[in-house]
Order: sequence, then structure tokens, then C-alpha cells
Amino acid sequence: MYRDNWYSNNHLYVLAGLVVLAAVFLASNYFCNETQDRASVVRVSGPVTIERAGSTLTPANGMVLNPFDKITTGKGASIEVTYDDGLKDIVNIQANSHAVLESDVIQKKSSIFLDKGSILLKLEKLEKGSNFMVRTPLAVAGVRGTSFGVELKGKEAVISDYESHIYVKGLDHNFVENDDELLLSEGWKVKLKQFERPSRVERITDRERTAWLAWINEVARLSARPANSVALDASSGSAATVQSWGLEVLNTPGSLTAMVMKMLSSASVLAFLLYIALMVNLRKVFA
Repeated sequence: MYRDNWYSNNHLYVLAGLVVLAAVFLASNYFCNETQDRASVVRVSGPVTIERAGSTLTPANGMVLNPFDKITTGKGASIEVTYDDGLKDIVNIQANSHAVLESDVIQKKSSIFLDKGSILLKLEKLEKGSNFMVRTPLAVAGVRGTSFGVELKGKEAVISDYESHIYVKGLDHNFVENDDELLLSEGWKVKLKQFERPSRVERITDRERTAWLAWINEVARLSARPANSVALDASSGSAATVQSWGLEVLNTPGSLTAMVMKMLSSASVLAFLLYIALMVNLRKVFA
């Protein structure tokens, strides 16, 4: 009788353990599939402000951004925003610019609205079928996995293709994208004015290419540094910076959940260890 009770109790323990194991596997799968990297600040130089829900914020390295944050850079200033931890999808909003971050994650359709200044983009992790656009009052430039730049010069937009291919569309008098598009090849740029169809194509200058490569090399050096050292960049490397980043994460809706999800990315390892332990106990029960 005692052995039967012992067997029954241990059998229930095994079943309970299997249920827990299944729950861990399901949770791990859910978190891995649902977790998305949020746009965050990598580096800030000079006077930069972010308008959010009627408030004006001063960005700091590591600060998590929200959709429709309005970013303004002053004279000689710039801000770099990454959409992933590995700095594979990164944006550089340059001096004297105003941009709206219309998407805070990389989706099938992601976009930034630029109505003043210039912006550089390096996008390497776009999934097949994804489309990242820079919208301006004069034209729309889109990419499906490459690097390019957009600059507004008064009533003229200059769109430069540094890698692979991008498409450029003009706007009609209702500020709606034209159906036809210009496919721009690597090493070329196009200039267009309001309500003009893109056609004035010319080569990127050596100076523009050199400036582009210099930025790419800077991004490569940043991505090679440990995550904590990036958060403590020399431009604002202090305990206060880290503290402000922590507060920003805690006060940003959904960001704390995202952090927990990332920490649970090791759930598959835990599940494997539980599986081994359960198999050992299972052998003991049925021995």
C-alpha cells in the first residue's frame, strides 16, 4: 500500500513537472516571437530636444523612444537612433533638422517624416517584404534593405543612394505619392522640387562618399563596444546618464515588459535543464 501511494504521488509530481515544462516552453516561444526591439538613442551631440505628448525632453544615451516623438537638432548637433541592439538598423538625424519618428519598431511598413534638415540611414536587418520610408513634404524615399540619405535644401530634396537600390517618388498637388517611381542605383543621387517627378540624377561626389564612409566606420566602432560602454558614451558618460536612462525605461509604457521579455530569452535553457531533471526522476519512479 505504501509503495502504491509513493508511486501515485510521484506520478503526480512528474505530471505536474511536465505541465510546468510545457508552460515554460510556451512562454519562451511567446516571448521570443512577440518581443521587438524598440528604437533608442545611441549617441547625442550638441543641443537636441524631443517633444512628446506636450512635453520637451532632453535625450540621453539609451533613452527609449516612442512613436511620433518629434526630434529637433540645433546647430552643429546630431542624434543617432537605433532600432536594434546590434546597431544594424540605425538613423543619424543631422544638424538643424526636424524629424518625426513615425514608427518606434521595425515593421512591414516603418517611416520617418523629415520636414527640415538631413538624415542618414543604414538598414541591414529588414525582413523580406519590409519597407522603410523617409517621407518629406517634397518626396518619398523608400528602401527594402540598404543605406541612403535624404536632405532638404529649401524647396529641393536631395536623395542619395549609398548602397544597393532605393526607390524615389514625387508627390502630386494633393501631397499624395505618385504611382510611378524612380529606382536609384548605388552611387547616384536625385534632386527634385515640390510636385516634380524625380528625373534629375547625378553621381554622388567624392566628398559625400567620404563623409558617408566616415559615419559607417563610426557606427562599426560603436557596435563593437559593449552595450554598457555605449550607454556611457564620452559625450554624456556619467552616473546621471545611466540613471536617466533607467527612469526613462521605467516610465515608458511597455518598455519594462520588453526588458523582462529579453531577460526571459534564456527560458529555453531553463526548460532544457528542467527536462533533464524530470527525465532522471521519471526513471527513478518507473525503476
